[in-house]
Amino acid sequence: MTRRQARKVVLDCLYEIDMGREMDEVLNPYKDDNQFEFISNFVRTVRENLSFCDEKIAKYSKNWDLNRITKVDKNILRMGIAEIFFSDRDIKIAINEAVELAKRYSTEKSHAFVNGILDKVAKEKL
Repeated sequence: MTRRQARKVVLDCLYEIDMGREMDEVLNPYKDDNQFEFISNFVRTVRENLSFCDEKIAKYSKNWDLNRITKVDKNILRMGIAEIFFSDRDIKIAINEAVELAKRYSTEKSHAFVNGILDKVAKEKL
C-alpha cells in the first residue's frame, strides 16, 4: 500500500469512528499491512487532537458552522491540520494530499474549501 492509499484508509477509519465504531475495531483489518504504523499513528493523532483541529476549522471556515461541514470534508481537514501541526512531514505535502482526497472523495467544490482553510492554518503555524 502506498502512502496515498494509506491516507484514504485513514480517512475511512476516521469516518467510521465518527459513525460510532471503536478505533481498535476500524484499525484491526490493517494490522498486517506494511503501512499499519502510519495509519494507526495518523488516526490516533487526529483523534487525540480533535478539539484542536475543530477549533482551527471553525476559526477559518467563514459562514460555515462546523456542523454544516460534511463528515468527509471535516475529516480531510482534520487530517491536514494534524499533519501540519503534529508531524514532521512537509506542510505542502500535507495540504496537497488533503486537497487530492477532497477532489477524489468529496464534492466538486470541496477541494477549494479544503485548500483555503489549510492554507490559512499553515500560515498560522509558520
